[in-house]
Order: sequence, then structure tokens, then C-alpha cells
Amino acid sequence: MINTVLLVLLLSAPARAAEAPGAEPIAAASVSVLKDRFTEIDDSAQRTNILDQLAKTAPVSGQDVANLFDLFSRFTDKYTRDSVMASLERIAPGSPQLEPLFMTYLRQPEPEAQLFGINGAFRLRARAALPLIRSIAERKFGASGATETTMMSERNAWWTQYEALSVLAQWDGEKSLSLLERKGRESAKIGALLGRYFWRQTLPKLRAWSDSGELISSERAALAAAAPIDLADARATRAQMLALLRDPKVDAEIRHSLALKIGASSNDEEAEALVREHDTAASDTERLYWASAAFSTRSPKIIPLLVRYARQTGDEMMRKGASAQLIDMVGEAEARSLLDPEKKK
Repeated sequence: MINTVLLVLLLSAPARAAEAPGAEPIAAASVSVLKDRFTEIDDSAQRTNILDQLAKTAPVSGQDVANLFDLFSRFTDKYTRDSVMASLERIAPGSPQLEPLFMTYLRQPEPEAQLFGINGAFRLRARAALPLIRSIAERKFGASGATETTMMSERNAWWTQYEALSVLAQWDGEKSLSLLERKGRESAKIGALLGRYFWRQTLPKLRAWSDSGELISSERAALAAAAPIDLADARATRAQMLALLRDPKVDAEIRHSLALKIGASSNDEEAEALVREHDTAASDTERLYWASAAFSTRSPKIIPLLVRYARQTGDEMMRKGASAQLIDMVGEAEARSLLDPEKKK
């Protein structure tokens, strides 16, 4: 899924707010009607309601697309831009008549226009746009991260290039891998894309990156390790991840990220094995990695371990966390009986 907030600092968007009370939706309104209504009113609750409706409405005409871009360029707050991008992602893939518009945006010099064009072209899989997107992706990064830029225009350009790389990774597959690896040497942030879209190729490199002694390489390794991955990739690399998790010389942050991935992709039998690894670990520190892996499985097989942590651990935060997960998994009444069996009698 495309990152839709590349002109702000966060890489992941929070859940959309509930529709504002007292604001009636505009029935069967087009993107253009919603945009006009949005710009005509000042009431923030009604504006939020309109943006929520806009996010669920697909642009179907060139005028709709132009109005989306007008909103995107005029209103720089995150919620408005998220709503615009959510609408853009609803374009029907079979809308070739819209392709020339996004080519036009891609050719404009402003980062905002290019970002808008990248997302629209990706949605339509407009092959003619690939060379333009690749040209944006191949630029030299002006800074290792957006937060290290001093001007808003530089920050916008950084995020636009990041988005171009993200789109190439998803659209062009392994053809883009060497480019992302080169750009990863300019900016550690590209590690998140390498981990997300090229996990099988990236995992074997994490140890070398982490042990290199270079800040950008170690940060790239940590971001790659923390990236979300597909279940198939986790299953295919499970043995490799377990080997790194068992190695006390591997960076602690990377081990923790791998523990979460291992756990989230484990079946019930494997969850039991993680609990056994926990129980035979040589130290409290080592046990914490295996506890993280086990608890991430959400398997009923880890309930006894949750109970042990909720009842016995001396760390208050861990005790509360284990209790909360136990309640979430079995319900409050059953959790109470497991934590205090005497009361059950």
C-alpha cells in the first residue's frame, strides 16, 4: 500500500476520526461537489465530515482529479492530504483517459505535483510514467532524512523521492532492487523499503550492516528489520530469523524486531517451541526476546506463560502488559480466574 503522507514527518497515518456529529453527508456527491462544499464552509466539524466522505469517493473525471489536486496543494494539513490520497486510490484501474493528467503532474517541477502524479500513475499502472518516476527516484538525496532538511521545499522533495522509490519497489519489483540498495547508502530510511518489499534479499545482509560500525548502515539494518513483511516472506525466512535471534552478538534492536516477526508468523506448535526456548534461556535478557516472540503469536498455547508473567514478574509494566493481553485473549472473567484460581473455588 502506498504511503500517503509523504509530505509530513510520520510514515504511518493514525486511524481516521469518526464522522463529525451534526454534519449530514452529501448524498451521492462527486469529488468535485465535495471539494466545492469543503471550500465554501468554515465549520471544522462539517469539513471533517466532508473529508471523510471524500476519502470514500472515487474521482471519475478529469475535473475530479483537478479538484483533488487543488485540495492537496492548497491545504497542507495531514488529514486533508490523507483524504485526498484515499480518494485517489479509489480510481478505477480501467480509467486510461485520466493517465495524461497524471503525466502532466509528474512533469511539473513542484514536489507536491510530482507526488500527486506518482500516486495517480501508480494506481492506473500507467507504463509511460515509469521513466519519469524512475528519474525522480534516481536523484541524489539532499539529506539522509527529511527531518535533516531546513526548508519545506527540500523536505517535500525528499518525501517525493522516497515515494518514487516506494512505488518502484511495488511496481517494478526486483528490477528496482539495485537502485534501492544504492539509495540506501545515501539514506538509512530506505532500509524500511528494503525490508518491506525485499525481505528475502535483505535479511541476509542485516548482520553485516549492523556490524559495520557505520551509523547509516546500522540504522538501515534496524529500519529494515522493523519493517512489516508478508506472511509468506516470514515463513520462508523463519530459520534464518531464528538463527539471528539465538545469536547474542546480534544487535538487540534487530533481535527484538525479528522476535516479533517470528512470533506473528508462528502456528500453535511453533508457539509451544518458543515457550520452551523461553524457559531454557540462559538469562533474563535472553528470556525477554523469547517472551516477545511467544506473546506475538497470539496462540492459546502461550496463555500459561502470560499467566506466569502477569502473576510473577517483578517488572510492573510487563505485568500489566501480560495481564492486558490475557484479558484480550480470554476475556476478563476467565483472566481473573486464571490469575487468582483461589477465587474460582
